[in-house]
Order: sequence, then structure tokens, then C-alpha cells
Amino acid sequence: MTETVCYRHPDRPAGVRCQRCDRPICPDCMNSAAVGFQCPNCFNEGVRSIPKTRTSLGGIQRAGSQQVVTYTLLALNVFVFIAVRAGSPQLLSDLVMVPVLTESEPWRLLTSAFTHVQFFHIFSNLFMLWQLGPPLEQMLGRLRFTVLYLLSALGGSVAVWFLSSPGGATLGASGAVLGLVGALLVISRARGLDITWIIMYVAVTAFLSFAIPNVSWQGHLGGFVVGAAVAWIYLKLSNNRRNTART
Repeated sequence: MTETVCYRHPDRPAGVRCQRCDRPICPDCMNSAAVGFQCPNCFNEGVRSIPKTRTSLGGIQRAGSQQVVTYTLLALNVFVFIAVRAGSPQLLSDLVMVPVLTESEPWRLLTSAFTHVQFFHIFSNLFMLWQLGPPLEQMLGRLRFTVLYLLSALGGSVAVWFLSSPGGATLGASGAVLGLVGALLVISRARGLDITWIIMYVAVTAFLSFAIPNVSWQGHLGGFVVGAAVAWIYLKLSNNRRNTART
């Protein structure tokens, strides 16, 4: 009698048959299912057919740590900080936001948002990122949180580009962080949560932006407005998806 062999590994005897396609499979190809075992192809098709769990704001909820993007952003800022402090002055000059150079060197719109020189500057920005990042990343999902952060950073840089002195240099993650603040304000307001501390933080930041020399109110304003706008769009998309699911 001819021994049945695995359809994926012809050199191995089959132990059972797949419950979905009825093809023989060896022990290495057996994936435990609700009933019996499935081959890798059928098992993967079944996993893909399972609806993805969505966060409260429509992002894809993933297993494991919910702060992967936050940790990555923190690490990137620290890495650039160390590189700038240890590298040549030319490196810093190539990364910062200088409006007059933006058209020919557009990367500055983003690299400047990851660049810091003073310890207090990076500490204050990353402290707020550490505080705001995890809850927002959990609510939005990794992809939407990443888009929010990067668009807020770009929004701050674009505001600096059009509203600041052409030859001035601007750097720091403040615009991106203020974008997170703006997003949290919009989301909290929509959910009926207490927003007193957010209003106070925005008021204090606005005051310091004008009271302290060399603080970019343009970057703060641009990041805050873009972050709030992105959160508003996320809320609309989430509401539309929820309404569609009900009909």
C-alpha cells in the first residue's frame, strides 16, 4: 500500500488531512484550528478573513505593546540629539529649518522636527511626547498615530517657512508635540471629557512662545492647528464607519 505523503513536503509522511482542503499534511504543516488541523495555506486564509479589531477611533488594534511608535519617535530624537552633539557643526546646519533654503533642501521640513541642541529643549519635548504618545497611539492605532505626528511636525515647519524670518534657523519637536496636544483637545472635547488642563497647557505655551526670545510661535501654531485638524478628520471617518456599520 502506498503511504500518503504531505502535499507540501513529498518526502514526509502525512499524519492527518487538512480540515478545509482535505489535503494530507505532515506534523510540521499542522496548524491547530477550532476543529482539527489546517494546512498553512488554509490557516493563513482563515486568519486574513477574520475582521480586524478597530480602536475607538478607527485604527487597527494590534497585539503586544501599544507604544511601539512612541518608543521609536523617542529613540529617533535621542539618536539625532547625540549625533548633533558629537558631530560636526555642519550636521546641525544641514538638519535645521531655514525658510530660505527649504525649496532647494525640502528635507529640512522634517529633519528639523527631530533635531535638538539644548538638553532642556529635548527633555521638555520628549517628556510631553512620553505623556501624550501612549494614550493617543492606543486610541488611534500605530499608523494613524504616526500620520498624526509627522503631519503635525510638517505643519509646524510649513508655518515657520511662511511666517518666520527667511534666514532664521528653527529646530525641535515642539510643533509635533503641540500637534498631539491639539489632537487630544479635539478628541477629548468630542467625548465630553475634561479639557481644563489642555486649555491651561495651550495658554501657558502660547504665553511663553511670545514672552521668551527665540521660541518659534509659528512652529507651535502650525503644529497645533494641523494636529487638531487631523484629529477632526479621524473623528469624522470613525463616525462615518460606525454609521455605515449600523445601516
